[in-house]
Amino acid sequence: MERRSTRYLIGFLLVCLTLSSFVAIGQSRPAAQTFQGLKGKPMFVVIPGGNADDAMSQAFAAVNVPLWSSTFKVGTTTFKFTMVGTNPAAGSATTSIPVVIVPIRLKFANGTVLSPVANACGDTQTPVARTMNSPIFKNMTFKPGGTNVGTTQYIDAFQRANFWHTVSVSAPNYHVLLGPVTVKAVQTITVPAASGQTAAGPCAKIGEVNINFFDSKAQGLITSLAIPATSLPLFVDYNSFLFSGTPSNCCILGYHSANNANHTYAFAAYSDPGIFGVPIQDIHALSHEIGEWLDDPFGNNLTPPWGHVGQVSGCQNNLEVGDPVTGKAFTAILNGFTYHPEDLVFLSWFALQKPSTAVNGQYTFLKTFTVVAAKCPPGGP
Repeated sequence: MERRSTRYLIGFLLVCLTLSSFVAIGQSRPAAQTFQGLKGKPMFVVIPGGNADDAMSQAFAAVNVPLWSSTFKVGTTTFKFTMVGTNPAAGSATTSIPVVIVPIRLKFANGTVLSPVANACGDTQTPVARTMNSPIFKNMTFKPGGTNVGTTQYIDAFQRANFWHTVSVSAPNYHVLLGPVTVKAVQTITVPAASGQTAAGPCAKIGEVNINFFDSKAQGLITSLAIPATSLPLFVDYNSFLFSGTPSNCCILGYHSANNANHTYAFAAYSDPGIFGVPIQDIHALSHEIGEWLDDPFGNNLTPPWGHVGQVSGCQNNLEVGDPVTGKAFTAILNGFTYHPEDLVFLSWFALQKPSTAVNGQYTFLKTFTVVAAKCPPGGP
């Protein structure tokens, strides 16, 4: 596993070339939405980091988040994966992962300030408050395909549905929950002109920040704020997206990674409606990244190659459960507000399992897919 400093010297675009890392530049994604001269395409990336085997040892010593590993087989190839929580096959267990929300206030060179602790445009609450009261952290009853998988948080409902063949029979009280949740004081990052810019949006302004610049700040905050590795640091900003290389490569709405000490973390932008031509707004990015952090915490769970779906037109070979369904949302009304979480893809789709071992034999939470992942490239071996 290459070290973080080396990766950044090589650069974001080089990492994009590997199947098991970032989404490759040039892949087709949901239709662009133009906001006064600035074109952006909604996408998500992963920065592979840490060492899963070392992290497992740390988890057993209770100095990292709880982790478990297993395998699946496709043909003669065995694929190993590591996930957060406990193995459902071991029976009912409830895992609670502390979350530390770090609100990021971005101050741009032109004087624009975008803050998640100020009321969102057209709203009476802040992005952080909306996030805290969302189904990512609050309970709702979830019935994918008509089957009640529990009154719980969305990501837990997804994981229970993901392993429903086991959960429904021998682990009915299996849960991976997010909490307790604490919120740090807002952290201001001053973005120099060389590292970011702003543009007009449908309501509030939109910020764009270089991902390498942002990630170095995020990693520094994990250290300076003394966030323990047994928790998930969650960086949340407002209407500000990341780019690789140049702003024309906008818009990365979220990513997850791990530092050299195997401390996992995630970033997600809380965004206004109407920015993109698909219902990517409010906690859509957050649900995407937390789902992927849960099932691929170090960004290196390999799968058979898949692609030509969602935000991906080439081939990927990683267990990123949000990428194939970027922009596929459902509405969840909670505390008087309508949220737009993203659909997420079950393990059986990646593992080419027929039938699926997830709830109702589905391949995604919303039944977006009815068959396993197609070969990539098409017609390949």
